[in-house]
Amino acid sequence: MDLRELVRSHPEMAVGHKAISDTLDVRKESQRLEKDPLENLIHTIGDENAVFEKGDIGRYLQAYSWYSLCLKRCFEHISVSRRGNAELRYHPKSEKYSKRQKQIATKCNATGPYLEVDYQNLIIHACILLDRTIAISRRFLAGGSLPSFTSFNKHVEFFSNNPGALGQPHKKYREKLSSCTEWYNIPLKVLRDKYLMHSSEKHMTFFGWSESCWDLEMITIIPAKLGQGKLLEKVKAICFTPRRLARDMEGFLMWFAAYWDRK
Repeated sequence: MDLRELVRSHPEMAVGHKAISDTLDVRKESQRLEKDPLENLIHTIGDENAVFEKGDIGRYLQAYSWYSLCLKRCFEHISVSRRGNAELRYHPKSEKYSKRQKQIATKCNATGPYLEVDYQNLIIHACILLDRTIAISRRFLAGGSLPSFTSFNKHVEFFSNNPGALGQPHKKYREKLSSCTEWYNIPLKVLRDKYLMHSSEKHMTFFGWSESCWDLEMITIIPAKLGQGKLLEKVKAICFTPRRLARDMEGFLMWFAAYWDRK
């Protein structure tokens, strides 16, 4: 089924990421990204020239670095936007800003124009990182019929369509990849393929706070029916949040490293 139709057929109006309610500590979240979940795995492989010679390990390292940079920028956006929303949104126009409020306003004005482009870049580089991760699985997957090692999407589809592929030795790997579709297809793949990278139907994008006011969501509004006359007549919403993506990606990478370690 076309992913857009999968969104439209969903019983709820909003699909995709569920917002994170925990408070955001940008410094701590950024520090977590300094520890690559595949670090020990890559050390075991021992490709000393990986940073300079872009083989499978070098391309992964580059992808993780760029993904981390994108994610850090988005965390900063969330932090700045929250401060602006809390202290400036309802500030009386007749009153002057305090020194702190001026600093926040300056920061908001400087970073605000880059909010959507940084969120969209994060989607792209998260998908690239997944492609680079499964490329490494060529080192431990063997057999007559093998999945794609260049496309995460085709890699997942292979195991979804071939429930017995690679036999009992890789049953856990097969089951894990088959279950990735829920968090990968919506919102990552549908946003990248249907509304960002390729031609798309009319849609709208805006940003809003979750109920907890700790997670800044990018919400893409699409027609609820194919061929609908007016976009806003009836809609579906696809929610994307960097904080939820970070948890999904970290969980998958940690699992991938642990699976290799058991081989």
